Amino acid sequence: MNLVKSRALLFCIILFSFGSHASDVEKIATQLYENAVSSPSVPGINVAVADENGIKWAKGFGFANLEYKVPMSVSTKMRIGSVAKVITTAALMRLYEKNLIDFNSDIRSYVPEWPEKHKKITLTQLVSHTSGIRHYKSDEFFTNGDYESATQALEIFKNDDLLFEPGEKFSYSTYAWTLISAAMENAASDTPFKQLIREQVFVPLKLTETTFDDNDPIILNRQSSYVFSEGKLVNAPEVFNSYKYAGGGFLATPSDVSNFAIAHTHEGYLKQATLNKMFTKQKLSDGSGNFFGIGWAIGFKPRIYNAKKDKENGAEYIALMENHPNSVMHSGGSMGGVTMMILCLDHNHSVTVVKNVSDEDSVNVFNLALKTLDLFTPEI
Repeated sequence: MNLVKSRALLFCIILFSFGSHASDVEKIATQLYENAVSSPSVPGINVAVADENGIKWAKGFGFANLEYKVPMSVSTKMRIGSVAKVITTAALMRLYEKNLIDFNSDIRSYVPEWPEKHKKITLTQLVSHTSGIRHYKSDEFFTNGDYESATQALEIFKNDDLLFEPGEKFSYSTYAWTLISAAMENAASDTPFKQLIREQVFVPLKLTETTFDDNDPIILNRQSSYVFSEGKLVNAPEVFNSYKYAGGGFLATPSDVSNFAIAHTHEGYLKQATLNKMFTKQKLSDGSGNFFGIGWAIGFKPRIYNAKKDKENGAEYIALMENHPNSVMHSGGSMGGVTMMILCLDHNHSVTVVKNVSDEDSVNVFNLALKTLDLFTPEI
């Protein structure tokens, strides 16, 4: 056999092996998700995996709408909850690159409506959940009011005492992101938040299947939202997320979210120095560490800590996390939705998993996302 024929045969063998492996991976992943939606408490799950070449695998399982038996599909727009915070972060960092944002300034320099009674809070503290601003209380997660601006939505919490002196401790707060969005509007010459996001994120990254979770518009392929309550699935209560667009008010396909994440693996959309700043863990005022950078959770440390308590499956998930040590991520909980997005910076892969039900514990979307990320990483 001559050299040309030998090389051609070798190429065919490699191509066949790769194709066979890819097919096997998809079969394993499909079975994983089919098992997940077999639970009577899970209407549907949507997943997308991406690398620097685009979407590697995306699929919907179960139902986007139970009443009409509408199948979940890759086109279904999902409530992504707090993954909104990293989308907001992208626009914030674009303003930073234009020298419109100073992370160390008193927030009142951007939002004079913020009460004087509070001690100085900086954007650095707000984006890393160390500001002392509270999270939801009582039934605020069910808010259905129509707020015309981020500044107007500050009325919900701006007069409440801070939980601690800014910078002293970590305490997760979605309301902090409402204040961040008010600062962004003013820093950008009173540009409305939605316009900022469209101009700085949706358009440059071609996120054509991402929008705001507004009640009135007809939004094609919008998911239906469910809650698992007292042993059965019911329709989720109607909410209007206008009070927290920045922190939890977006609809998106998992493919858009995974492609969005991949845009943060290299310089281009943002400068490398900006990416480095964003993915550096912030510190508390005493110098101790925090596991948030700017908007993004950095690394798996808290999740490894929790996995160690799981005597049955913990070792498996710790091993998976150790395969992707340089990862950043964000989860999301919404009314009728739970999301997990992971971006592995070692292998430049991202995965987004969303289910359209809340108050449901049989399917852990973090575990699903972690297994999926590992399956579709060829290096592993």
